Amino acid sequence: MAPADPTDDAHPHAREDEGVVRPDELDYTASERVAELDEGRYVVATDNDETPSVDDGDEEAVEDRGSLARQQMARYVSERDADYGFALTAAFDGEVAHHEHFSDDVATAFGELTSWYVDQIDTDASTRKALAILLLASDTQVAYPTKALASVLDRHGLSLDDSIADLVSALRGEGLQIPSDPPEE
Repeated sequence: MAPADPTDDAHPHAREDEGVVRPDELDYTASERVAELDEGRYVVATDNDETPSVDDGDEEAVEDRGSLARQQMARYVSERDADYGFALTAAFDGEVAHHEHFSDDVATAFGELTSWYVDQIDTDASTRKALAILLLASDTQVAYPTKALASVLDRHGLSLDDSIADLVSALRGEGLQIPSDPPEE
């Protein structure tokens, strides 16, 4: 929360000198740089000389602000020296988290995005297991190339001559991991 604008007659370091915060310093709504949109929603002017303007809740004005925000974010992301990237703000259990990542490798960018997301959720499972659970629980179907299964069989010393029971037995400890080789760190 931003403190209220200091009064003209207040000593600039009064709070630091006294070690006490006045109640009007805690009420950010008293600031001339803050305008209330509706209950619990505020606009804060980022320029010290400006008072924020608040529209009367006009749907078009809200859409215009959203469009402007999307344009600014698109420009921000496109100005990064990378082919792929994201800048995210997300809420998890009432907490807001921010993350951005830019890369020339689409797989690296996607891996960073999904790992960050899974790390934000409250789970006791490892990131890899939680991601697998989320993919299985969602309506997202994943199609792996046949060679992915071949690498799993090879990792466990199995061949096409082995039974499905042999495969299930080999996977019992760690589960099915695709790709079969752990990612290099």
